[in-house]
Amino acid sequence: MLSFFRQHRSVIFFTLLGCVFSGLAFYAQFAAGDKPGGHRSMMMWAGTLSTSGVIAIGAVQAIRVERRNSQLLALSVDYQAKLHEVLDVALRPLSRTLAELSAATTAAEKTQKLGSVHATALFVAAAHASRPGAHPVTEGARASLYLLDSTGSRLNLEDCRGRTNSPRASFDLAAGDGLYMKKTLDDGIPVLLDGKTSLKRFSTSQPSYDYESIIVTRIQAGVSGPQVGLLCIDSPKPQDLNEAHRAFAEVLANIIGAAHAQT
Repeated sequence: MLSFFRQHRSVIFFTLLGCVFSGLAFYAQFAAGDKPGGHRSMMMWAGTLSTSGVIAIGAVQAIRVERRNSQLLALSVDYQAKLHEVLDVALRPLSRTLAELSAATTAAEKTQKLGSVHATALFVAAAHASRPGAHPVTEGARASLYLLDSTGSRLNLEDCRGRTNSPRASFDLAAGDGLYMKKTLDDGIPVLLDGKTSLKRFSTSQPSYDYESIIVTRIQAGVSGPQVGLLCIDSPKPQDLNEAHRAFAEVLANIIGAAHAQT
């Protein structure tokens, strides 16, 4: 009940205020009576003003409702645009490359189509995570794919898309920053560092950090398959990446994992 009043407090307030003005208008008309005089004129004016107040409150409420409807319509349009971006720009090309991989018959063809899945997923990841209006070369997001080597002791950069600065080439999982990567590989919990509420923990091949926020997700070949590697998405500005980007990165990592399960 308390939450209902909090949610609709403005509507309740204006409704009660309108009732007060309506009551004043009724009382003023009643108190004015039929006899002419200064008292009657004053009460008639009071009734008129009270009635005007009721009309004004109704107009305010109508404006508030119209503004709210406009906001909801804008949100709906924005949601439809984002849905189109995810479905048409992201998932459609990925589903197409997955279908081509499924249709491949030779090992060489499978390897080629798997590379296409990698490239498409990384392109989609970088485009989706880039800040609107950001220059894709210097300020856009960057998506990097790291795959485990044959010994399972190193992560090597397989491919990257987005911002042109080259990411780190490899990680030794037994030392330094590679220990953080190994933890993500082992527990499968995605990492989101937004550059504000948490410190950076993955260095790059550059002399200084060239990112402020980063997402790291594990790639696994199927539900019970082996670990494949990690998908990393980073951005040069703090708080460019959020929970929505993290969730989308998990979807892309699962798609890449499903592609590896077919090879």
